[in-house]
Amino acid sequence: MTNAAKLTAGLLMMTVSALAMEPAAARQPARRTTTGPKVAAVRAAADPAAVALDKLKIHYEKFTLPNGLTVIVYPDHSLKKIYVSTTYRVGSKDEPEGKSGFAHLFEHLMFQETSNRKGEFFTPLRENGVFKMNGNTTTDRTRYFESVPTNELDLALWMESDRMQYLLGAIDQAALDSQRAVVKNEKRQGETPTSAAQSDAFLSAMYPKRHPYAHGVIGSMTDLDNASVADVQSWFESYYGAANAILLLAGDIDVATAREKVGHYFKDVRPGQRIQEIAEWVPAITEGRRLRFHSKTTNRQISRSWPVPHAHGREGVLLNAFAATLFGTADSPLDRALVENGGPALSVNAIFADSQVNGVFSVNVEVKPDADLAAVERKLDAAMAGALRNGPDAKALGQYLSNKDEALLSAFVDPESMGGILEAGELEAGDPLFFQKTRGWEHAASPADIGAVARKWLGRPHLTTETLPEPRLQPAVAGSVDRTKLPAVPPTVATVTFPPIEQATLANGAKVVVLRRPKLPLVDVSIQFATGKFIDRPYVPGLAGFTFGRLFDASARFPAERMAGRMRELSIFPGAVSGARRSSIRFSTISPRLDEVMDFVSEVVREPAFPQRKIDEYMAQVGPSYDTFEANPGGAQDTLFSLALWGTDHPNGKVDTRETMRQIDRRKMLEFYQNELAPTNMTVYFVGDVTLAHARALVEKSFAGWHLHAKPARTIDAPPPRQPASRSS
Repeated sequence: MTNAAKLTAGLLMMTVSALAMEPAAARQPARRTTTGPKVAAVRAAADPAAVALDKLKIHYEKFTLPNGLTVIVYPDHSLKKIYVSTTYRVGSKDEPEGKSGFAHLFEHLMFQETSNRKGEFFTPLRENGVFKMNGNTTTDRTRYFESVPTNELDLALWMESDRMQYLLGAIDQAALDSQRAVVKNEKRQGETPTSAAQSDAFLSAMYPKRHPYAHGVIGSMTDLDNASVADVQSWFESYYGAANAILLLAGDIDVATAREKVGHYFKDVRPGQRIQEIAEWVPAITEGRRLRFHSKTTNRQISRSWPVPHAHGREGVLLNAFAATLFGTADSPLDRALVENGGPALSVNAIFADSQVNGVFSVNVEVKPDADLAAVERKLDAAMAGALRNGPDAKALGQYLSNKDEALLSAFVDPESMGGILEAGELEAGDPLFFQKTRGWEHAASPADIGAVARKWLGRPHLTTETLPEPRLQPAVAGSVDRTKLPAVPPTVATVTFPPIEQATLANGAKVVVLRRPKLPLVDVSIQFATGKFIDRPYVPGLAGFTFGRLFDASARFPAERMAGRMRELSIFPGAVSGARRSSIRFSTISPRLDEVMDFVSEVVREPAFPQRKIDEYMAQVGPSYDTFEANPGGAQDTLFSLALWGTDHPNGKVDTRETMRQIDRRKMLEFYQNELAPTNMTVYFVGDVTLAHARALVEKSFAGWHLHAKPARTIDAPPPRQPASRSS
């Protein structure tokens, strides 16, 4: 993501949450077993991800306790753990004037002691081996979560219900002062005076003063300083009752057990009140506005932002689809106009940032140093006008829907991910299966439908942000839960069973390793080579990482202008990275497409093109990139630490610099490739819906005849530690 995109996304990205009041019928226990919606039959029939998704069944139950607590249970017994998430329908949008940052400050206070528990919230869980737990605050909601072994569910429920009811008894001025200092330090670390001013200016230009999003989540230092213990008490009583919360249990849990345990531990929690939904409020920009910032960046950025509807309605969903078709491949509208064939931009993207009250659609361009900014804006306007006039390309739209279906399919691997989707639906629309409705809108829409919605909202005046480098319910039942002590945690009785690992060595020396997981039609693949910065050969520092990073620029069969489009067609986003001793190409796909994907990836590995034009483009950015890197103390500290700890003679001390990076050229890249990549030096790992026989046949076919650079496999030992210099006493 460009710096412009990071700035805009940082200001705009707001986690989806809608507080639509739940209909009376929905308050009854709702058990669901459902399959994906049968939408867009013609399109789905040709797409294996959509077909696989439509066949999957989703089992969950939603019920409401007498005190108003909404509970969602998603059973998945694949692992002996349970993801526990408690979400309160309150965020920074609910802060009154003069109390900015209070939702986030209160999140910190919720991890302090209660009337019944001494010490931080984390301590009892950590003592029992739980380490994945945290909380976060957005404009629309505050969430607390922990992932616990099955036998520790009672402990987690006791802890969550305890702080929902008994926090105030232990919050005093000292506790408030302590957490206020922590939050203010977070603000200092996350913001510079410049970035804080930019954020405030953007929000002021985008939103009227009384709009819920007219201030940031972190708040102002002045408002944080003014927070009092009385404010804490008022916030807790107003927003932290059971009726304003959603409890998610996802994982190794059945509905009957969930009902019994949740009903027990939350029985003495007061209902409180559920806050009323804030109606959709899309601010109107009646005439074009422009902000100009100066920042510690090397390249200039241009962003265009439009206030639009949220994605809980059809128009917002279709705007999100439109954004995805604007960039990312050589033939997408923005890339074709601004990046490809020597265009004036280094990168472009489009983002639909969704929140409960409204969304924001933004287009971001990182401009080349020598480009004329006004000319870039004219090209951007022309490209957007054409995209709005013509609507999205049908092929690009189909690829976006396929990619999104594959991502949704992958969520079924982890109960935490699938449970989170159900929880988000409840927040957005009072319906855990709301994602099926939005998916239906997307698949049923034609390019003309999407184009019409895009023209309606993006044909309006917008906000331009120019970033330049700096000149140089029922009452609580008292006593129903024993709060004098923590529940005893029973011993762990479950054993972890790992599936068998199968492996084979092929005639060309390549190794194949398979861990079969046939539950879902997904396969993760890692093609690894025993090479990295610890190798004996005296390569230029950074060459291994640079060479692997350029593998997917182009190949003999797919030139640079077709490479990104082919990857999008296959719905794969491979990563090629180099480590200390091993370097790898990793990707994921659905099993019906595995053969086709392996054919593509193996061709890239066997016949990379390393086009000089792409190398020149990357090299032109070495200087500006290091200028920005060196201007950021946080970015430079790792380099200085490695040099101080290891010394320049140790492999760990050989860090990349602008001087070493400029020594890299295509000849050195080809030398590294020819010396280091060969079947004798390769292991291909498959995890997922594939057998050893299938995997072996795939590797044999995909890498047949690849013997040109064969060499004995290498074992790379760790270098000896640096010996400390002797000291005289």
